[in-house]
Formats: sequence, C-alpha cells, structure tokens
Amino acid sequence: MAETVTIKLRKPLRSPEGDVTRIILREPRYADYLTYGDPYTIAGTRDGANFMVESPEAIANYVRVCLVEPKDPAILEQGNAKLARDVKEAILGFFRPDDPASEDSATSPTNSPSEASGETASPTSRS
Repeated sequence: MAETVTIKLRKPLRSPEGDVTRIILREPRYADYLTYGDPYTIAGTRDGANFMVESPEAIANYVRVCLVEPKDPAILEQGNAKLARDVKEAILGFFRPDDPASEDSATSPTNSPSEASGETASPTSRS
C-alpha cells in the first residue's frame, strides 16, 4: 500500500461536506513521476556547496494529483502560507531519501532528488 502523509490543521477549512481538520496526501505513483518529474534538483556552487532548487510547478502538480483528503484541491486556498509550506514539505518528503548515508544506487549519480540533499525536516506524520 502506498505511503500517506497526514497534516493536522489547527484551524479547520470549510468544505461543502463540513469542516476539514486534516489534509492527507498519498505517495506519488510511477506514472505521476514520469508525468511531472522531479519536484526539485540539486545544484552546486563553484566551491562545491550543494543546494536544492525547487520546482513550484511540479510541486503544485503533485499536490493536485496526490491529494486524498479533502477531495477538492480548491479548499486548500482557504489556508495560509504555513499550510502551503507544510503541504509543500510533505510532497518534497516523498522524494527525499530516508537515510542518505545508507542509500545504495544501481545507477550513476545525477542532479535529481535521488541524491542526498541534507534536508529532512517535515511537520507531518507518516502512516
């Protein structure tokens, strides 16, 4: 079964079905990834420091297709910037390695989310 992330809301959002007290996002599927690509890439500076460059368009597409609850993505428009950041971090969390030190790859390194980004914080709970 696909992994999901639940974001509990401090202030409910309104929907035709009643108050929305949580947002549930499912893990992106194979076809989702082939359609929308990486939600971020890893870039480097001349002195060798790596940093993440997010793709707002890809992130928005993943939110739209991975939203389990509420059913209508327009309901999220009632939220504030903190909610948007929490949803974005949940989506990005699906693409970050759980443990970059132990992750083995059968392919050559590329500038993609499959590389260790060094960022792992997420205010969400996984189930």
